[in-house]
Amino acid sequence: MYVRRTMVFSETLGYDNEASRTALRAMDASRQLFLDAYDEHADAIFRHCVFRVFSRERAEELVQETFVRFWEYLGKEKKIENIRAFLYRIATNLIIDESRKKKTESLDALLEDSPYLEPQGEGADSVERAALMREAMDYMQKLKPEEREIIMMRFIDDLSPKEIAEVLRTNPNVVSVRLHRALQSLRRVIPIHE
Repeated sequence: MYVRRTMVFSETLGYDNEASRTALRAMDASRQLFLDAYDEHADAIFRHCVFRVFSRERAEELVQETFVRFWEYLGKEKKIENIRAFLYRIATNLIIDESRKKKTESLDALLEDSPYLEPQGEGADSVERAALMREAMDYMQKLKPEEREIIMMRFIDDLSPKEIAEVLRTNPNVVSVRLHRALQSLRRVIPIHE
């Protein structure tokens, strides 16, 4: 049915059959690239978003918008060197746009309203994990936004310095230096328990 509709469509527009088949192959390749990228990166992009907006629902919307924009870009038939970094760049830009629109909320309010950071299972492990997550987020909030972002990209999103450089549109050496400085800042805000 799909091939038949495409052939009718191409004949209506006056394309020859070879051009139609070439266009169809390009559409199928883009579709497969999109599906593969979604399968491989959707969960990681979701984690990237939820740790920044602290809302599961809003993170799901941002993931959806990320992949819509990715699909639109594929439709322009432009080359993408690193799909993972490209998706993170789209998601990061959407998160930045989101934060510009939104009034700032206190960390306590975000943690209270966030079911993602609440214990999910029964027992002490789940409660302890949630407490550690809250404590870690408290320390992260004491950092500059750019320090917090680079630490999250490296250790939560598990991006390499090269991939972070592609997302931030800089070079890997700059990323490594910024990451080192951010970790030093984090060490300064974490109290030493003896």
